[in-house]
Formats: sequence, C-alpha cells, structure tokens
Amino acid sequence: MNRLILSLLLLGLGISYGLSAQAQTKLSSAQTKISSSAQAKLSGRVLDERRQGVEAAIVLLITSPDSVLVASTLTDSLGRFSLSARKGDFVLCVRNLGYKETRRSLRLESSEQLAAIQLEPEAHALDKVVVTARRSRPLTTVTQGKIQLHVAQSYLSDLGSALDVLKHAPGITVSSKGEISLATIGGTALYVNGKKLMLQGEERAAFLRTLSSAKIARIESSPSPNASFGADGAGGIINIILKATEGEGFFLSTSHSAAYWENLRQSSDLALSYNRSKWQLGLNYSHSIGHHAMDYGYEKLQGGDRSVSTTIDTDKRNTYAAGLDFAWQPSPRSQLSASSSVSLLAGPGLTETRTELYKGEHTLTGILKARNDYVKQQTLRYSQSANYRYSPSEQQQLSLSADWTHFDGTARCEQPNDYYSPSHTLLRSELFYSQPEKEIDIYALLADYKYTPSPRSELLSGLKGSLIKSGNSFVFTRNGLLDPQRSNRFYYDEANLEAYTQYTHSWDRLELSAGLRLEYMHTESRLRAQTAQGSEEHRGRSLRLFPNLSLSYTLPAGSKLSLLYSRRQDKPRYEDLNPFEYLLDELSYWKGNPFLRPQISDKILLSYSLRGLSLSLYYTRLEDYFTGITDALGQDKTIMTTKNIGRQQQAGLEAVYSRRLTPWWDFSANVGLYYFVNRLDYEHYQQTYQRPSYSLSASNSLLLPLGLNLELSGRYHSARQGGSYELSKPTGSIDLGLNRSWQGGRLRLALLLTDLLHSERWDSYGTKDALSLASWGNGESRKLILRLSYSLGKQKYPKQEQKLEEVNRL
Repeated sequence: MNRLILSLLLLGLGISYGLSAQAQTKLSSAQTKISSSAQAKLSGRVLDERRQGVEAAIVLLITSPDSVLVASTLTDSLGRFSLSARKGDFVLCVRNLGYKETRRSLRLESSEQLAAIQLEPEAHALDKVVVTARRSRPLTTVTQGKIQLHVAQSYLSDLGSALDVLKHAPGITVSSKGEISLATIGGTALYVNGKKLMLQGEERAAFLRTLSSAKIARIESSPSPNASFGADGAGGIINIILKATEGEGFFLSTSHSAAYWENLRQSSDLALSYNRSKWQLGLNYSHSIGHHAMDYGYEKLQGGDRSVSTTIDTDKRNTYAAGLDFAWQPSPRSQLSASSSVSLLAGPGLTETRTELYKGEHTLTGILKARNDYVKQQTLRYSQSANYRYSPSEQQQLSLSADWTHFDGTARCEQPNDYYSPSHTLLRSELFYSQPEKEIDIYALLADYKYTPSPRSELLSGLKGSLIKSGNSFVFTRNGLLDPQRSNRFYYDEANLEAYTQYTHSWDRLELSAGLRLEYMHTESRLRAQTAQGSEEHRGRSLRLFPNLSLSYTLPAGSKLSLLYSRRQDKPRYEDLNPFEYLLDELSYWKGNPFLRPQISDKILLSYSLRGLSLSLYYTRLEDYFTGITDALGQDKTIMTTKNIGRQQQAGLEAVYSRRLTPWWDFSANVGLYYFVNRLDYEHYQQTYQRPSYSLSASNSLLLPLGLNLELSGRYHSARQGGSYELSKPTGSIDLGLNRSWQGGRLRLALLLTDLLHSERWDSYGTKDALSLASWGNGESRKLILRLSYSLGKQKYPKQEQKLEEVNRL
C-alpha cells in the first residue's frame, strides 16, 4: 500500500476521531458559526528529525475545549500546510506514519504563521524486535516549478564530488569540459546555498571537484527563477544546498571511500561543529587523491584530405579543501555570521596524441605524435564572506552580505611534437613549452529586504554590487625561444550594479508573482602582447531589464496549474574574450573573441502538478546566442573560436513522477521531449538545423531483507542537435548501489558501481562547407566505489526557527 493511501487512511481516522458520537451535534453548530464569522488563515511547516519537510502529514484543527474537528489538510512536498478557521481557541494536531502525534494549543485571533513543528520518530518494541515505519524518500520531487534532487538520501552522496553528482543527476548534463546545463537551451547559473558561484568554465569545474558529495543535502534546479536570483543563466539555475547542523551540542561526521577501475582513487571528508544557543562554530576538511583517465579523438575530412587523431589523457591532479564557519546571535532578532574556505586542485597530467595524415582518404602521408606533459598544475581558491541578518519585526527581515573570492591558477606544460614518415622514420622534432597563469578577484556586496505585510503577501527587494578583476598571462616558446606571436598578457575587468524587486500575493486558490531585475554592466579588456602590433583595448557598457511573471491556480482536486514567463541572459566567459591565438597542437588552434555579446533568452512555461506527477510545457527563444565553433583554417588546420552565430528556439515537454509503488519500493522518473531549431547566421554562413530529441531517467530504491537498501538508476539521451552544426550521438549509463545503516543511521556502509555498461560517451559529428568532423570520447566513468560514513553527536533541536530565504545570496 503506497504512502498516499496510508495518509488518506490516517486522515480518515482523524476525521473519525473528530466526528465522534459526542461531537456530532456540536459540529453542526460550529460550522454555522464559522460561516457567519470572519475567517483567519493558519499556516506553518512540519519537519522530521533531520529538519526536512514532511510530505503528506495530516494536520487537524480541533476546537478547544469542545474537541470538534473544524479543518484538516495534508502537507505538501516541503512540509507546508494552510488552514482557514474562525477566531477562537484550538488544538493543532499533526500525525504522520512512523512519528509520534504532536499537539499544540493556540488562540487564533488573526491570520498567523506558526513556527516549524518538529516531529519525533516513533518505534514500537515487540518481543525485543523494533519495528519502525519507513518514510518515502523519492530521488526527485517537484515543488512550485523547482525540481529537487534529494542527494543526501540516495547513492549520489557516495560518488565523491559535487561534479560527480551533477554528472549523474537526472535533467542535468555535464560535458567533457565540465560545462553544466539543464535540458533547456542557454547557459546555467550555479548557486551554492543561494550564493551565486561567480567562477566560470574550468575554474567552476575545479571548485566543484573540491566540494565533497557527502556535504550535499539536495540540489534544486529551476528553469524560471524569480528576480531575487541574478539574471545570469538563460537556461535556468542550479542551487546546491549543503547540509547544516541545526541544534545544540557537539557534532562530528566523517566518511571515507575508495574507487577503482582503471585507476585507484581515495576520498575522505570530516566535519566538526559545536553549537550553543547563541553561537555556532564549524570546521570541515576533504580531499580526493588519485588519477582519472580519458580517451578521445576525432576523424576530420578537410579539402578532400583525411586525418585521424586519438588521445590518451591521464589527469593526476588531487583535490584538497578546508573551511571555517562561525555564527553569533546577540539577540533573538539579529545574527552575525562569517565563513572562510580554501580549496586546492594540484598535480601533474599527461596527454599523448597520435595523428595520422592522409592524402585523400586512404594514402598515409605522415604521422604526428604529440605530448602535453603538465609538469605542474595548480588551482588555488580562497573565499571569505560575512553576513548580518536583522528582523526588526515579525513582518520584516534585512540581510547584508559581503563576499571576496580569489582564484589563482598556473600550469607548466612541455609539448614535444615528433613527425614521422609512413614507414615510421623520424623526420623532425619540435619542442614547445607553454606557461599559462591566471588570477581572478571577485568582490560583491549585497542587501536583501523581505516584508510580509500579511500571510498572503510578500515583498522581496535588494541591491547588489560586484567587481571582477581578471589577469591572465601566457608564455609560449618554440625550441627554447620565446614566440612573441603567441605570448601575451590579457586583463579583464567587469563592474556590475543590480537591483531587483519581487512581489507575491495569494488569494484562496490564486497566486500572482511579478518581479523585475535591473543590471548595469561596465567592462574593460586590455591585451598586452610581446609585439606592439598585438596590443588592443575594448570597453563596453550596457543597461538591461529582466522581468518575470508567474500565475498559479490551485484546482479543487488539489492539483495546481501555473503559467510563468522570464527573461534572462548569459555573459561570455572571461577567457573567451581573450583575442589571442593558442596552439593546441600543430594542426589545431584556439582563439578568443573580444567582441562577444551576451545572449538573451525569453521563456514561457506552463506547468501542471498533482501529487507525485508534474508536467511542464515550455518554449524558449535565445537571441544572439554564442557557442564554440570549429572552422577550417587553410588546407589542413582547424581553428576553434566562440562567436555569436544566430538564434536558437526550443519547445519542450517534461514530466517528473515520483511514487512509492510498494512499502519496499520507491520509484521516480524524468521524461523530456524536445524540438530544437538552430538558425546559424554569421559572417557569410547561413543554415538552419532542426531536430527532435528526448531524454529518459529513472531511479529505484528498494528495501531488501537485513536492512539492505538497493538503488538502481539509469539515464538515456537520444541523438540531439549541438550548439552549431554538430550532432551529438545517443548516450546513457546505469548506476547500481547497495548500502546499509547501523546505530540509527550513524554508521553507514555503501558499495557502488557507476556506469555499469561503460556506455557514457560524448560522440558527435557534423559537416560545414568543405569540413567534416567526427569526434568521440569517454572517461573513467565506470568505477567501483566503497564508502564508509560515521556521525557522532546528540541532536537537540530548538523549538523555533526563523530564516531569511535570501541570506548569503550573492
């Protein structure tokens, strides 16, 4: 019997309790009084022992002292509830399978928002056997258009890093270069605990590699966020919510894992916290040590001549991260918090590439063997932040935040290139050496204000100022001599001033929310090459508005219908603006573009939700979109450049379903159907590409004998159109996990096998004029992982909790 039926049965028992023989005659008169008196709205939230929202808990409102049931409801997926009743004295009763009944006496004089209600687990001892109810914990749920991925309650928490979690998350795609995106077109902005991660590209991927998966509570994705989030993320946002210790006392949690397939990797993390009623202190550390292998290559037909290249790539970098958090509450209405963290990604790396060159398609003319020996790679990140929160009244909350992030990256790469004849005779050798260095400083100030004049209305507003200073240098030598044509310094500065407001008002069944975000941006880039002819400067200013609007209506059956519109943007990455030319090997080049413009998206979305099912139908148009594109350079070379190349359009239908099929089987699935139109219109090239595609993902959690929990998850993406002329081939993977817990969940052992069939690949092909290019590749995605986790500490939660939703958002 599934959870919904159990909840309905318990609700029926509650109604039976209220409609006892003694109270039947009182109910009629009570209902008459209610209809003739003013109604007040009572709302609140029900939490479990982990401070997570309890879905489908029964909430009963009973008169006091008559014990007459006057209202009842079920909590939503976040544990929220809302009841309407006349003024008077009542008893609020909350019931949920596996928890003790909770009662709270109250006097209702006007509409009121209650403090969170904490449920206590219930266990019944029968002849020395403890029987407890098992709560349904689907991997994926949907609330108000946001898809929530519950990482902490699944095998995803054992994968190693946040980047690994995103790679295995349904509805999220991570490319071979670490680029993260949702199924919708456009880029994706990434947040951690509501704070925007302002790093880009490789820097962002490096940070996610240092963030342990064991620290993640859940991941929320939203294709149309409100104005309190930044305007970046034309395709939507992803918000990584980290675990938090909420209570008083000493807590310790640690986990250790080993993973193996082609290479052995070891990961560990440790978190300590000491919480008192007025202050909290937390320390954390994590590392991941070992190698990661990738194999990739391409087959190119250019000007009638063919070349085939294969690469073996071994990444030997290790990750280390540590952090310190402190919070002080001098009064019930104010709180001061500060955090400091450092992360390091360091170690060597090696790529070995073999390229066969043909005259025509079959006559071998030469072989190029190239190595990239990264004798040093280091990515260092510091982050400091401070926040002050003040609540002058129950209706008002103010948050002030300051943040500074410093990023320092450097590498030393020796690149020997050897040229052979078809008979493998060495013809000549070249020794290239490159030394890229990068420094980025990001400063941000933020003020958020929240005003709740009534339980039905909410006003959010805020200001944000940010400054980004980026400096890059690139030294390139050929056979020991500096190459002034390929050595340069590039500086990029960006200043932003943003303001937003968002107002929400709800009626009985209708809710309307409207918001507007204003952004002023000033940019300046400076190129300092070794030759005076290579010096360039570019400046830009822009003022843009980003509105959003949402309208939702709750139908009588409890389902909800919502209509949303939003306008968002993607800014080009700093490194893509560097106009200099880099040599990848003797036949492949990369060049930046200082004239890149932001791409702007307009999206309209219609969604319908009923219990465990959510449907979303949307249309997105992306103007002036940019992407990396490979073009022919001469007769035998190619150059990769990021350009604004046209317009993209996408229509999509997505469905998310989660349900407890049996008492021992939880199931969730994501299905997406898309139609994509890509209109390329740049320089002298005009072409339209269009194609339907679909994606499927499913997750099963099964409770086995002996307390074992088996998790089986799979993902599949059909063939789909890429950003320009390339077409991506189908890909997918299957993960298998087995875990067991002891000591009330304090001790946990997990065994995982990811990408069971080793089918996760990034293969694509495409043709543009006289250039035909087919690429392929796969990484060490199949791994056997063993993880042991342990936590220590007595949890004692405070009775009341008030948090500002916008705290720490940058």
